Amino acid sequence: MAGISRADAPASVPFMKLLILLDIDGVLNPVARAAGPGGEPELVLSETRIALVRRLAALGRIAWVSTWPAEQRAGLERQLQLPLEPLRVPLSGSLSESDAATPKLRPVSRWLKKMELLGEAEWDAVVWIDDVLGPDAREWAHQYNQPVLLERPSPAQGLTEVHVVAVEVFVDGDGG
Repeated sequence: MAGISRADAPASVPFMKLLILLDIDGVLNPVARAAGPGGEPELVLSETRIALVRRLAALGRIAWVSTWPAEQRAGLERQLQLPLEPLRVPLSGSLSESDAATPKLRPVSRWLKKMELLGEAEWDAVVWIDDVLGPDAREWAHQYNQPVLLERPSPAQGLTEVHVVAVEVFVDGDGG
């Protein structure tokens, strides 16, 4: 709904339901902190990153698109304290062997199609934030049946205010 912000809109005005596909490596870039004796290192997000991901979660449903183990994702989720548990896009271990410009594109496409077929695709637009998004992802986004925003952070810098603002603008412009 162009011209109406989320804060100014009456409760009855429907807004875009957004799915946010979110990578971890190269996007959230958690750092390892030493654990106690015999324990695994804990992965810690900066306060800035936590705030940015919470802003994203206020805009839509987060779905992890990462090969990180479940225990490590769960540790990040404890730090993030999101209102809804993130969804998980299943990725195979063979992504590193893929010669595609966007190795996660095929599993993401399959998962989105599966969610649609199961009637569980409760979104009407998609944001994909990943440091590895190639021309094949751009082509897919143009052909997809819903509005798509691709955000590609620099792996060294990761998710920043600029990326979150781009998502906010996308939402406020109804995915146009």
